[in-house]
Amino acid sequence: MYVCVRCGYVFTKEEMEEFFRRDFKCPRCGYRILRKVRKEVPKRVKAV
Repeated sequence: MYVCVRCGYVFTKEEMEEFFRRDFKCPRCGYRILRKVRKEVPKRVKAV
């Protein structure tokens, strides 16, 4: 999942590839700066 920095549109990589074959752009506005959505729950690592 990716989020466009300009318009805030959330989309998948497959949805983006439908519109643009090689470029990473927002399908809605065409802006090139995107942010990858991270999980809200942090990963827990057992301490030794």
